[in-house]
Amino acid sequence: MNVTTDVVLAMVSGIIQVVAFVLYNKYILKGKTHPNIASWGIWAFITVLNFTSYGVMSDDWVKSLLPTVSSLMCIVTFLLSLAKGKLSKLGLFDTAALVFGLAASLAWWQLQSATYANLILQVGICIGFIPTLRSVWKTPSNEQPLPWFLWTGAYALMIVVVYLRWRGQYQELVYPVECLIAHGLVGVLALRKSKLGSSHSGES
Repeated sequence: MNVTTDVVLAMVSGIIQVVAFVLYNKYILKGKTHPNIASWGIWAFITVLNFTSYGVMSDDWVKSLLPTVSSLMCIVTFLLSLAKGKLSKLGLFDTAALVFGLAASLAWWQLQSATYANLILQVGICIGFIPTLRSVWKTPSNEQPLPWFLWTGAYALMIVVVYLRWRGQYQELVYPVECLIAHGLVGVLALRKSKLGSSHSGES
């Protein structure tokens, strides 16, 4: 059986995703990362709807490989984070993300449209990043940049996979492009800890 480039890239993106999650979870166990439980709880819930709606929308298992892997690993990470810490109270943005997740479920059921459901879910996923972005902005050491950059690379590969299997469905790009930007932003903010540490030591 001939394995095409797009299939190989999809598998590589899935492997990178798993490696990033394993690394992230090791950081949690070692206390080097302090994940925002609200964000991970939202993602654990929403990503299940995301990979199922994305799979129906694209009707392509190759494109759906990364969302599926991401959903499973999000659940594992949330449970691990919950076991290591305390459940955060849901704030305004957290509640809004969950509402968008429920709205997506209703849209899928009422409109029978996986596309509408998936696009609504992207808003929820984006809102779910806000608690983590706020956390790492205030305290960069709460996150280690490497896993976030690995996730960014995985979504970059997914964009290439969608392009290689292009069928004129621009909605298939919304999820990977959004996740590439969001994960990359967390990674960049996490890099600030070394610079902040240097400036603080210089002031003392």
